[in-house]
Order: sequence, then structure tokens, then C-alpha cells
Amino acid sequence: MSLTLTGIGVTSGIALGKVHRLTPGELALPEYHLEGDAVDAEIERIHRAVKRGDAFLSGVLERVGESGGETARELLEAHRLILKDPMLVDTACERIRDQHINAEWALAQQGEQLQEEFRRLDDEYLALRREDLEQVVSLIQRELADQPSALFSTQVPHRLDDTILIAAELTPADLTVLSQRRVAGLVTEHGGPWSHTAILARSLEIPMVVGVHHALELLAEGERVVLDGHYGAVLVNPDENLERHYAEKKSTSQRHRSELKRYLSRPSRTADGKKFQLHGNAELPIEFERCMEAGVDGIGLMRTEYLFLDEDIPDEEAQYRAYCNAIRAMAGKPVTIRTLDAGGDKLPDSLALTRGPNPALGLRGLRLSLSVSDLFRDQLRAILRASVEGPVRILLPMLTNTEEIVQARQLIAQCRETLRGEGLAIDPELPVGGMIETPAAALNVDAMATELDFLSIGTNDLIQYVLAIDRQDELVSYLYEPAHPAIVELLGRIVEVGERRNVEVIVCGELAGDERAARLLLGLGVKHFSMPPAHVAPVKKSLVEASADRCRDIVERFRARGDQRGDKLLERLRHNGGAR
Repeated sequence: MSLTLTGIGVTSGIALGKVHRLTPGELALPEYHLEGDAVDAEIERIHRAVKRGDAFLSGVLERVGESGGETARELLEAHRLILKDPMLVDTACERIRDQHINAEWALAQQGEQLQEEFRRLDDEYLALRREDLEQVVSLIQRELADQPSALFSTQVPHRLDDTILIAAELTPADLTVLSQRRVAGLVTEHGGPWSHTAILARSLEIPMVVGVHHALELLAEGERVVLDGHYGAVLVNPDENLERHYAEKKSTSQRHRSELKRYLSRPSRTADGKKFQLHGNAELPIEFERCMEAGVDGIGLMRTEYLFLDEDIPDEEAQYRAYCNAIRAMAGKPVTIRTLDAGGDKLPDSLALTRGPNPALGLRGLRLSLSVSDLFRDQLRAILRASVEGPVRILLPMLTNTEEIVQARQLIAQCRETLRGEGLAIDPELPVGGMIETPAAALNVDAMATELDFLSIGTNDLIQYVLAIDRQDELVSYLYEPAHPAIVELLGRIVEVGERRNVEVIVCGELAGDERAARLLLGLGVKHFSMPPAHVAPVKKSLVEASADRCRDIVERFRARGDQRGDKLLERLRHNGGAR
């Protein structure tokens, strides 16, 4: 029977193989009351289970070693921290002592209470943190029931090169083991694109689709499947032609990636001799590693929102350590740190009063930072202190007027003087730039350029604000046109202001990481591009094979007419924008 299951693709890529169903079975959790003299023994029992669980995670960390990557180690350590968190285990022990209930029951109650606190957080990313808590509680429950992880039993073969593993859910510890056994692909019934497991799968480049409902019921052991991570599809029992098609597609993709890597060592110069620079977008440690492997000229956009996604806002010291680690990872290459760019729908409960009815048009970006000045000062102080580790630039998001920039620069100056007064060394020449991502900023960029050391174009928001569409909305997504004449005209004006005022202009939105759109930006005069590390090679190939002068001619003719379709422009640049 031919069948297609759909979910959320969290890692692009294709995998072909046979189904292996991981069905460890539901734990039967006992619930019973204890006699008074049995309480101490029950508390000791839960502590022994936690100790065995920690030993299990430590063993996985040893297996991972240095080759497993910083992200894998950090996620495993995060589970160890949850395992030892007093809010989980110590409070469960208090339940045992106060209610005279067994360890499994007490742990289940405490886990559910913590889960309820997570559910009250009105944010998709934060809601997905529940997954990590569930995994740790499950680990302790299994140790209490003397049922170790199924992945270390004989149930899972040692080598999984030709295997698509199907599971209800997987933990980061599970994933590290599966990676070592060279699993071809992964499918889970639960999970989201920002769970720790999904993040780790991306860093390990394992094709994975999550949220495939009833996958364990619908897929039989040994069935042939094709996993398409890009489209989030699982094709069951494909016929010979379809499987051959995907096998060829996978082979072609692998060859293409290998060929593209050869361009990373090429000079960053177009076919007609114009120099350009490629920078990386990053926030997680593994992304900084990938950027260095891609040979970027620096980090054009370090997002800091992930630091603020826990319930407790990180203090100055926590932020300082994170920024230092990022700067050191880049080994002397410049790092542009964007200050908090969270909206009203992506904030911890401690900032709940800032939530408005329309997060996209409400208190977000620099507006939010200026309204919560203590939080902003902590972030600025942390960035300034970290600046002694290497070249750093500050990037201010969501600008709409010059007064915001003036206020921000005044705070930066105050923080600089305060730190000097405390005897701390900082970079005295730290540049401050601004995101041009609103129509107001784009139209008033001439005035803004007088207050900023560099301009960074955020094309994602700019395109959606200018075209008045949400590309995630299926009803209007067809109107999303990155090369719309209005967009091209605004981008051109921003670049021209930068050239006239001798202010660097860098593009850090998705347009910069699109190998087709890169030639459009080149034709507008952009020399600095910032993108995810995986996009560096294809964009570099497009640019080194391009003629900057020819691209400029094509774009100028398009701007002069103003009535052409953007997709036609991109096609013309692809076919006629290269060297002859």
C-alpha cells in the first residue's frame, strides 16, 4: 500500500531505508500510600534512581566525546541540570514525606505541576521546553522501574545506515547514540522544530520529521520508506520509480554540496574583480562552529533572543559569558551582537505587562529595550565587557526614528563610563549599527545614517511590512515577492545612502542567503552579505561567477521601468548576470 504521512521537517535532506519501530511501551506507574517508617527508604530510592540516571547521561557524554559537537554536549548537560534541579527532585521528596506517597506517584505529581507552569507561558518556543522536562522525568521513572533506555538494549541494531527510526519521541541522549550508529533518518510522533532534539538533529545533519501523528500505528517494521526532510513528508512503500527518483535526488544533492565546498576557498571576488564579504548568522554554539568551517569574514548577526527564553531573565554575568564564548569561537573575526529583538509574544512571564494585542506592531525590538531600561543596561554592560575578547559591534533592532537611536547611544555611553569607573577595560571604539527593517526606517535612512556607524537591512520584516502580508498565512503567501519593484526600490535607496555617506551596508535577512537574490543585491551595490552557515557555499558560488557590472545594468533597467515581475528579474540575473 502506498501512503504519505506528513509532519514538520526540522532537518533538510533525504533518507531512504527500512522502518525500525522503537516501542519501549508505556510505563505502568504505581500509586500507593506508605507507612510512616517507609518514607525515608522511599526518599533514598528516588535519590538512587536520580544517581543512576545521571550516570546514564554521563556515559552518553563520554561516548559523544569531542567529536559530538558543542551542541550535543550542552543539551546533555542541560538534562543533567534538570535532573538535579531542586524544583523537581527535592520537591518530589517533600511530597513523599508530607503525603506518604510512593516515589513514582510523587515524581509524576511534581512533573505535572511544573508542566502546568510551562503551559501558562504564551510562547511556542517556551512551550516546547516541556519536552525536556518530560524526558528527564521519564528517565527517572524508568530507573525507578528498572527499565533502562531502550536504545541501549538489543532492540536497536548497532548499525543503522539503512534505517529510518520511528519513535513517539526521542531525547538528545537518544539522538547522540543514534548518530553514532549512523541512523539514516528519524520520524517522531511528537516534538516541534525548536525542541532540543530537533536542534541537535539539525546540528548533526540527520534528516528528521517530527509531529507525524500515529506514525507507530501506521508504519510496520521493515517497510521501505522515503523521508523528505525539506517537505516534512514520509513516503511509505514507494514504487521502484519513485525510490529511484529520490535516490538520484539524494546522490545529486550530496555531490552538489561537495562541489559547492570547493568555492569556500576561492577569493571573495566577482568574475569582474569586485570584492565582497560573506558573514554568518548565528546564535547557538554549533552555528559558530559551522561559520568558522565555512570561512566567513565574521558574524553579521548574532541573535540574543535564545538567552531570554527561560522563565528567569539572564543577568549580566550569564549574558557576559555567552557573548565571550561567541567572540572567542570566532578567533578574532568581528561579531555583531543584536540586542534583544523579542516581541510581545516571545517573552517570559516577568515581562508579561509588555504584551500587546498585536505583537508584530507592538512593544518589540529596541522599543521594548528602551521601555525596560534595567534589562537593556544589563545587556549593554555584558556586551561592552565582552568586547575585550575580540572585535564586537552592537546592532539595534526595529528602528522607526532617530530619537530611539539617540536614546540607545546615550545609554551605551553611560554604561561605558560606569564600567570605566569600575576599573573594567572595554573597547572604546565599539561601533553601533541599526536594523533597517521597517518602512519608516527605510524611508528615513538618510537621517538615521548620521546617527549610526553601519546599517543592517533585515529583509524578512521589511518585505512583509512593505507588502502588508504574512508569508506564513496560506491565504496571502502567494503575494510574497522578495524582488517586488517596491522592495527593490527601497533596497536601492538604502544602499545609495550608505555609499553617499560612506556607511557600511550589510544585508542579514533571508535575501542575503538566497543564491538567486544575492545577484540582485550585488546589482544594487551590496558588498556585505550575512546568512546561515549552510548558505555560504551556494551564495559564494553565485557571486564569484557573477559580473557585478552586468548585474547592476540589469537591476538598473528593472528599476527604471518599475512594472516588471520580480521573479522575472531574478531569472534574468541568473541567466545573464554571470561572466561571459
